[in-house]
Amino acid sequence: MYRKKNFVSLGISLILAAGITVTPVTAADFTDGTVSGFNSEDTAEFGTQQETSDEEEITSGTEEGISEEASEESGSDEKDSDETEVFTEKMIPKSDVVPNNRQLLEEYLNDILYGQDPGTQPAASVGEDILNGQQQTLYEELKSKISAVASKGGSTRFKITSNLGLTWQTTVSGSALEREVAAHLKELDISKIIDCLAVDCPYELYWYEKTASTTWQYNYSTRRTGNKTTVKIENLSIHMPVTSSYASSTYKVNAQIVQLARMAAENARMIVKEFQDFTETEKLYGYKETICYLTSYNDDVTEADEYEYGDPWQLIYVFDGDDSTNVVCEGYSKAFQYLCDLSDITCYTVTGMMDGGTGEGPHMWNVVANNGRYYMADITNSDEGTVGEDGGLFLDTPISGSISRGYTYATDSSNIYFAYDKETKDLYGAGNKSVLYMTQDPYSADDLTAKPPKTSITGISNKTAGRLSLTWKKSKGAAGYEIYRRAGTTHPYVRAKVIKSGSTTKYTNTKLKKGQTYYYRIRSYRYDEKGRKIYSGWSTVKKQKVR
Repeated sequence: MYRKKNFVSLGISLILAAGITVTPVTAADFTDGTVSGFNSEDTAEFGTQQETSDEEEITSGTEEGISEEASEESGSDEKDSDETEVFTEKMIPKSDVVPNNRQLLEEYLNDILYGQDPGTQPAASVGEDILNGQQQTLYEELKSKISAVASKGGSTRFKITSNLGLTWQTTVSGSALEREVAAHLKELDISKIIDCLAVDCPYELYWYEKTASTTWQYNYSTRRTGNKTTVKIENLSIHMPVTSSYASSTYKVNAQIVQLARMAAENARMIVKEFQDFTETEKLYGYKETICYLTSYNDDVTEADEYEYGDPWQLIYVFDGDDSTNVVCEGYSKAFQYLCDLSDITCYTVTGMMDGGTGEGPHMWNVVANNGRYYMADITNSDEGTVGEDGGLFLDTPISGSISRGYTYATDSSNIYFAYDKETKDLYGAGNKSVLYMTQDPYSADDLTAKPPKTSITGISNKTAGRLSLTWKKSKGAAGYEIYRRAGTTHPYVRAKVIKSGSTTKYTNTKLKKGQTYYYRIRSYRYDEKGRKIYSGWSTVKKQKVR
């Protein structure tokens, strides 16, 4: 199915004007019967000038080997002059430090797609806790350079410009001096710094080839006064290899990777803006129709029987404006989830097995929340020419089934069966309050209680030891707020306080551990007609260290 992809004007208002309506679905009798049919680069430049004085100058001796690959890629011979010598050392990071590159890219792209700026807010700060001052100086410079490369592409041959204080006096010379220089550099422990960066900036390092050698090169100069020699390590350069999927060369990240993600994010936001004045129900139908307009199903992938969920590009392909980049169910469902997230509409993405219509096999679809009830939303099978193009699988209720056995849905042509996989049930639970529990009540926009607007943390102050005072923006129509707190970067969020007044915009958190950094997020809530809380989305996380 060909789709003309035009983001200047999608004619979205015409989609609604053409007659998108909410048709009540009569809930059929529920059974707990078994669902049948399931089987579950640029050159690294090194200065060659040494410090000089009227006293005798000592230079280092023989040349150490430099990798042929580094030499070829830099475009220079990179041979030492008679006055100086370049030393090279290598390391391969611990294999368990950095996760899979594709997973890292997916999370990095999520940061871009959800409006964060990973280039200016790189991950956590474990390095700040365990590195000494000298190490932290190098750590901070590398963190900044790594973040810039992740965001804009470019060379990963990082020339260090910070003053690391690698200067000292000695009385030795020759090979003993070389060993002393190596020992001083070893104290800097560059491999430890790289490991900290891998933990603190995992997503910014989506391009890092952790199975290849990271190389650092340096030289040193000497200046002798009397019987003492002042030694200085200089021209330090760290070379971090790029995994081939995201490389234009061994030490250069392809900037197009991130540029495409930014373009897709902007296109998706244009869609959300087009629908900003419509009701939630109109938005849901409009998003479904727009996604089906923009993309087509990639039959070649499923015919090859090689597809696995987790492709970070599936979401981007929907919004990239390129007719040649079609998707499978993962793209349809993640695109719908994304537009809902940008609109603060509660939506979930689930996986499992589908049987009927196009046949049996793994599938991904969505669940939409409406006042504590949950509805099927299969965007893939709502596209033209599919079994649910009549709307039978969108905001629908099943004719029979349960979470454990799966659900059966009726369409104009046949009954379709959906069963959640173990991972989905483990994630969302299997009780009658789970988001996987499909309601018997027809979807209705009439009793839909609108979410309160998101709030945002405007400040966190630490004027008193052991206390943090939070302020936030008032959310119009909110009945109150819930504040969640996390200690450090590894602990889970816990609820710190429930504010039972929508007009309150300040809270002081007491009895906090001195020296600990705390992370906070907040959401507003109001009550529906049955007294249930309806929550806004979460605010952006803010952090503060306790003095």
